[in-house]
Order: sequence, then C-alpha cells, then structure tokens
Amino acid sequence: MFTAAVLRFWQLGDIPPGLYRDEAFNGLDALNVLDGQHPLYFAANNGREPVYIYLTAVTVYFLERSVLAVRLPAAIIGTLTTWFVYHLAKTWFGWRTGWLAAWLWAVTLWPVHLSRIGLRPILLPFGLALTFWLATLAYRRQRAGGPANWLWLLAGLAYGASFYTYLAVRFTPLLFLLLALYLGLTGRLKGLWPGLACFILAAAVVLTPLATFAWQQPELVLGRAGQVSILNPAIHQGDLLGTLRQHSWAALGLFLVQGDTILRHNPAGRPVFDVFMALPFVLGLVIAVRHWRHAPAAILLLWSLIMLGPTVLAEDTPHFLRAVGLLPAILFFPALGLSQLWTWTKLPSRLGPALVLFLVLGSLLVTVNDYFLGYGRQARTAYWFEAAARDLAGRLNAEPAGRAVLADRRFWDGWPSVRFLLSPQQAVTFYRAPGELPEQVGPPVSVYAWPYERLDKVVATFTGPALVDSQDGSLAQGDLETEAYPFFVRYTLDRPPEWAILANFGNAIQLRRAEISYPARQQIQVDLYWSTETGVAQPVVVFIHVLGPVGILGQSDGPPALAMVAAGIYRSRPAPC
Repeated sequence: MFTAAVLRFWQLGDIPPGLYRDEAFNGLDALNVLDGQHPLYFAANNGREPVYIYLTAVTVYFLERSVLAVRLPAAIIGTLTTWFVYHLAKTWFGWRTGWLAAWLWAVTLWPVHLSRIGLRPILLPFGLALTFWLATLAYRRQRAGGPANWLWLLAGLAYGASFYTYLAVRFTPLLFLLLALYLGLTGRLKGLWPGLACFILAAAVVLTPLATFAWQQPELVLGRAGQVSILNPAIHQGDLLGTLRQHSWAALGLFLVQGDTILRHNPAGRPVFDVFMALPFVLGLVIAVRHWRHAPAAILLLWSLIMLGPTVLAEDTPHFLRAVGLLPAILFFPALGLSQLWTWTKLPSRLGPALVLFLVLGSLLVTVNDYFLGYGRQARTAYWFEAAARDLAGRLNAEPAGRAVLADRRFWDGWPSVRFLLSPQQAVTFYRAPGELPEQVGPPVSVYAWPYERLDKVVATFTGPALVDSQDGSLAQGDLETEAYPFFVRYTLDRPPEWAILANFGNAIQLRRAEISYPARQQIQVDLYWSTETGVAQPVVVFIHVLGPVGILGQSDGPPALAMVAAGIYRSRPAPC
C-alpha cells in the first residue's frame, strides 16, 4: 500500500494540471451539501451518483475550495482498494497472486490515473472488489458449515451501495445472473439459498431508494446512458451491427493494442498493459481459460467479458471511464501469469523470481515515466484539464485587499472550476459586456477581459493618469480546437511613477522606460513603457528587434499594450524573443 499511496498522493493537486469541469461540478455540489442540500441523486452535469460528492463534501470542509479537496477522496479510495485487491486475489488464487495483483493495482497507469482525478469511477472497483471478497468468504464459510449469513448480508450491503458510485455498475446484475447460472450448472448453488437470500435482501434494501428515484425520474437517471448509447441513431448512423462489431474489436484492443484516446482519461492511445505486462497478461488469460471449471477463473472471465459492455455499447470505444468495471479483475490475469513464471519448473530456481521482479519493477518505471514525467507535464494535458481556468481563479484569489477586481462574466458562466476555486472572501465584479463596466475606472484596479472581442471598450473606461499593464493569461485549447490561445488578458491600473521621457513620437506617444529580462535560456524579454496624454486613435505597431553580430537574432511586433485609448502610462509586454 505504500507504493500505491506514493503514486496517488505525490503532487496530487498539480498532476494532472488544472481542474476539469467534471471535477469542478463535484466540488460545487459538495459546497451545496455543506450548505444543507442532501439529494439522493445530483442533477447537474448530466446527473451523477452521490457517494463521491458526499466524500468530497468532507474533504472540502477541511481543505476548503481547492483542487486537492476534490481529488483527495479518489486518492484515498484508490489506495484502500489495494488492500481489497490483495485479499480477493489471495482468496481466489493464493497469497503470491494476491501480492502480485495488489502490486499491479498499485503501479498500473490506469488505476493510478483514476485515483488522481476527482471523479466517481474509482469507487466502482472498490465496491466490486469488496463485494466479491465478502461473498467468497461467505460462500466458503457456509460450505464449511459455519455461520455465514452475516457475511452474506455485508456482501449484499456492499453490492447495493455500489449502485450509488458509477453508472457502469448497472451491467453487474447480468454478471451475477450468469455467475448464478454457472454455479447452478456446476452444482455449487446447493445449500446456499439461506445465505443468498440474505445477500439479495440486503442489496435490495440499500438499492430501493435509488430504484424508486429512478422510477420517478427516469430521464435524469437514464438520460446520459441514452445520449451515448450506440442505440442512438446519431451514433450508429444507420449501421447498428457494424458499429457493434467495430466497437467490440476496439474494446478487445484496449488491453494491448490501443486504449482510450481521450487525453483526460489516459495518455492518448496507451493500452492498459505496458510492454512488461503484455506477456504475463496473455499467459494469465490462457491459464484462466484452461481452468474455466475452477470457479474463480470462471468468475474472472465472466467479469471481464460483461464489464466490457459499458464501453462496447457506447460511443468513444474504448472509453476508460465506462470500462472501469473491468478493474480490478483484468489485473488478476497478469498476476496469474507472473505467479506461473515465478514457479515455472523449466526455469532455474532463482531465475523465475528474478524475472518476475524485473517485470514488476519495469512496469513501475514505465508508469512513472509515462505518467509523471510525460503525461502530467504535457501542455496538451493542461489544456484538456482546463488549467487556464484554474490559473484565472488563482490570479483572482491573489488580488490584494483594497484593489477593485473586475472580470468578464463568461469566465464565471462557462468554467465551473472558476466558480468553485474562487474564494467567497474575494470581491470580484463580473460584467457581461464592456458596457456594464463602470464609466470611470481609476487605480488601483485589475480587469480580467475576454481577449477575443474589441478591448478598446474595456480600456476606454480607464481614467488617468495611471500605469496600465496588460498581460496575457495562460494558454487554453478546447477539445475540438487545433491551436492554443490566451485564455484571458489582465489589465492593471496603478499610480504612475515619475519617469522621464526617453523618446517622443509625434507628441502623441512617449517612451518612458525599457526593461530587459531573461525568462529562459536563449530568451530575451523586453518590456516597454509608453505614455499618452490624450489616447491614440489610429493603429500603431511596436517593432522590437534583437541584434547580434550576424544580424537579427529575434523580433516581436505588435500594438503597444494592445490598446492606448486613454491618458496614462502603458506597459507593452510582447512574447520573449
């Protein structure tokens, strides 16, 4: 569990960067819970099961509005699941397979990532592992003639509670039905009905409130499934069987060929198992198929087959959130393969354990490299997790007391992470259009403007004399956009310093100051301060050339401070040369 905890808690608030809107919605609903609202099912953001939001309410209570507060429940659940994975695999296949399965849960990239984002899918593997472990203990105790009804009740409670975690759990009744059919055909159900009745009763009692709610409001509970199902004509486009066939092949390929291509769910296209786990996975799958008459192997195969359904029958196959019900079952396959390699009699006695050690450590290193050194630091990952919106909220929160702060309303309306992360103690005035700004805005003030409309209307409200600074915000990029762009532009108005005029251009613009800095290796930042007494109506462009022994080393061309329409001193901050 130590390794699992390290991989889940290290830089949890910063990797992945940003706070995606689905995470932020969980935080906003957690705030509503703390304000006294306690719904059974949360309607916002296409509807969500409640357990993760209530857990988030606890962490938000202690950690307030932060990325860490939203992601901490996932990290805790992901770490605790290691313990249940170990005990379930040990109960089914022995202690060595149990340790190996727990290690794979700890270090495999897919469960690591699910444990580091503030979303509810990570709860489902926890619930399924707990349910199967308790049910296995109950089954074996009842077979041995001991009292087992209380264990069956606990297993039923765990299973019923799983329906409050993530929608992929709705495929599990089919899994348990096929499992019961298998046990019946193999004569293993005899004498279990008192215990099974306890299981069914406990699950039904827990599930009844949610089932009643779903009956009363089916469009809310079932609406999202209908949107993404391949039964939707907009998705199958008139070829349902062809779509089903295509999705099935794509889903089978998620193990070793190509995984989820949505960057928020997975380093785009990376399969579940890395190169070190490919052979153990195949070997373990062969072992399970050969021993299908052994109940744990049969359960493993049925579990894996049925829980592929949520991604096969929906768009964007393979979708690692919808397929989360495969975990932790599919990790048992490479664990079985590694256990076989460990004891393989055709290898020298020490070579088997050494080979297994090499493979499991290699898998750990691949995860660290792919996730923490690659995926977590990529600019595209930051874009897809809306890091620019998080940065905006941080900038707003950092504005000092006594300073007027104004921001475009679309940041509040369009990005829930801004609403969640903005401190309630920070007074920010959100305007819907530049015309809603105060007619006269004097220093000290900060204005966060949407940069893709005429900014002269914003700057025209500034009153001088003032030192006006403009600075682009962090880059953003939508899912369907090909180029990154500045998410906002920040204007600040402060009292002007007493600077002499260095150059006068037509008695309209004066150069007051030039500052040179070196933000990075082989980069030069030139900041110029311009002043005007009356504003400049016509477009003007500043040309900055950095000269070296062989000519121009770099250049940056652009308007001074984006616009100069009022009296004051304006800072021009072009991109580094």
